[in-house]
Amino acid sequence: MTNRENNIGKFFRRLKEFGFITTAFLIKNKLKAKAAKTPYEIFIGNREEDILKTEELPYKPLFSFVVPVYNVLSDQLEMCIESILSQTYNNFELILVDDKSTWENVPKILRKYEKNPKVTVIYREENGHISESTNTGIAAAKGEYIIFTDCDDIVAPNSVYEFTKIVNKDKSIDFIYSDEDKLSDDGKVRSDPFFKPDWSPDTLMSIMYTSHLSTYRRSIINEIGGLRTECNGSQDYDLTLRFTEKTDRIAHVPKVLYHWRQRQGSTSVSVGAKPYVIEAIRRLKAEAIERRGLDARIEYMPELSQFKVIYSPPKNTLVSIIIPSKDNYNIIERCLSSLDKITAYKNYEIIVVDNGSTDENREKYSKLCEKYNAQYHYEKMVFNFSRMCNIGASLAKGQYLLFLNDDIEIIDKDWLGNMLGQAALKHTGAVGAKLLYPDSTIIQHDGVINLPVGPSHVFSRMDDNVTYPFCRNRLEFNYIAVTAACLCVNRDKFYEAEGFDEDLAVNYNDVDLCVKLYELGYFNTVRNDSILYHHESISRGVDTEDPEKLKRLVRERERLYSKHNVLRTTDPFYNINLANNRTDFSLDIEYNAETDKPIMANADVIPYIDNERVKIYFDRFEQRDMIYITGWAFAAATRLNNMNKKYVFLLDKDDKAVIFGTKTMLRTDVTCAFGRRNNLNLAGFTCCIDASDIAPGRYRVGILLKNIVTFRKSSIISDRCVTIR
Repeated sequence: MTNRENNIGKFFRRLKEFGFITTAFLIKNKLKAKAAKTPYEIFIGNREEDILKTEELPYKPLFSFVVPVYNVLSDQLEMCIESILSQTYNNFELILVDDKSTWENVPKILRKYEKNPKVTVIYREENGHISESTNTGIAAAKGEYIIFTDCDDIVAPNSVYEFTKIVNKDKSIDFIYSDEDKLSDDGKVRSDPFFKPDWSPDTLMSIMYTSHLSTYRRSIINEIGGLRTECNGSQDYDLTLRFTEKTDRIAHVPKVLYHWRQRQGSTSVSVGAKPYVIEAIRRLKAEAIERRGLDARIEYMPELSQFKVIYSPPKNTLVSIIIPSKDNYNIIERCLSSLDKITAYKNYEIIVVDNGSTDENREKYSKLCEKYNAQYHYEKMVFNFSRMCNIGASLAKGQYLLFLNDDIEIIDKDWLGNMLGQAALKHTGAVGAKLLYPDSTIIQHDGVINLPVGPSHVFSRMDDNVTYPFCRNRLEFNYIAVTAACLCVNRDKFYEAEGFDEDLAVNYNDVDLCVKLYELGYFNTVRNDSILYHHESISRGVDTEDPEKLKRLVRERERLYSKHNVLRTTDPFYNINLANNRTDFSLDIEYNAETDKPIMANADVIPYIDNERVKIYFDRFEQRDMIYITGWAFAAATRLNNMNKKYVFLLDKDDKAVIFGTKTMLRTDVTCAFGRRNNLNLAGFTCCIDASDIAPGRYRVGILLKNIVTFRKSSIISDRCVTIR
């Protein structure tokens, strides 16, 4: 395929995903960025200015770097050793184990470091490959913790300091891992960062995500017998699976502390580059399943060079499928028909909870439920999804509850068995499915992440034909939440979490349930092999089309945050270095925007104030010498929000405004959160104002929208103020 054909293909995929206006915006920005730094270079410049800063720490354990060495280029070996010796934390030792290298340069380099008091050099008498060589180093280690490093890679100077900060907060921590990136063969270019979630056991069973840089408590490594030679090639993966079966005292440093060199034929480039690695992965997963006493099979995915683990559903287990519905006969008929015809796992009961269909539809529902042997519960009430689900759960006889929207269409025979097998694991909370828009490969839901705009669906409106980084839409991953449009949970765990919150009648009730399960110590998971169609919003419409529904959405989000205040700022399964305004796991990049000069002085914005119609949110609001404002804004009940120009205005005591231009930002998370088809993609903005351009005084801050098609102006005054002295 030529570059031209490839670019045309990308254009049409973007057009399909985002629509014309957003695609044009992306193309324009890409052309501007061609001569600029790469996004990751910008990220590094913004985030790594202070990596050499340290503070005195009261607890100073000894860390032992164990580095197996074999036939490596001199400059790469020296760069590795020097990066370790340059640590900002001083209480460490370095154990270098030469595995009988045949290259003459290797012992020459190692001899240079033999007199360094921090370095121990061991020369093995025979080549034993990486596991035996590493075990030799472990046997010589004196540290409380052991850090493994490849002999041609580089560690960041703050690595051990960051680990030490963790154990100073909690001395019981046994295992710590960090984020990582790739290093070009010549050591000059960093790329492909991997920003990881906090501890995620199902993610680890999918891929070796903890990888580099990790530190392990030495006593546990000795207890489990160190590395196993039969797993050479994936020995660290095998070790970590066995290690984490002994402890759940695990921490994550969300910083890039390891630079993994990309050499031709290395697994840093491709796991498939070494076929024996694939066999090692198969073996270690099979043995992990056996050790844990689980009934599961592993399935090879050649396009990923990975093995999926599929847990068998517990035998003779009844699943109660609970479907809230009202006056949607044709929709629920399709749901029940596809459920009956396609689903392979047959040990289920169906409970339909109707909150007040018309007499005509009630009769049709009754006959439909009779046809599919479903229990039909009719109770007139105001729509309350949580209450309907709780009623269904109270009527259920099954040990597992499967909450299902009536606008779901079954397309995959194994969906229920796969979800049930996952839900039966002791550590599992809620299990979700991958949901696609009907008759398409466009993703509607693949997990939920918590963004400043609110809980948002992963990969929303992205094409499932593409395999996204680290196989996130192919293998199983842990998330803070999954949607109750299709959610499976053990009945006992459901009641342990006190079921659905009936004060969250419409929105975020599923997120609340999942967070409660997480707070109880369970892990929520998406099964990417359970694929269903979701005819989203057929039942109720879109909340943001109605101002009252939008108010309810905001109100219920605030209740969610009041119950789980940590959600206002964090998500343990979504790294803080990832974008806070997208759902595609892209980098969170803060560009150095130029100052936006005033474009209109003493303007009158008061006639355009419309607090009911204009919706805004500030992700960032900082005042120093410069005023930095980033957020989103849109007008409710209009389909032309991508055509809005957005301005920040400062309103003085006389209600006169100074207005500043903003830079438009792509915000697919807003589209996702508010359910508008691409209409809010360009709702984002960022603004950087030089405070010296503004007369002294106190100003209220607002947002003005000008639509370039309708010419309509709308504005809103926020609760933020700035004071210029």
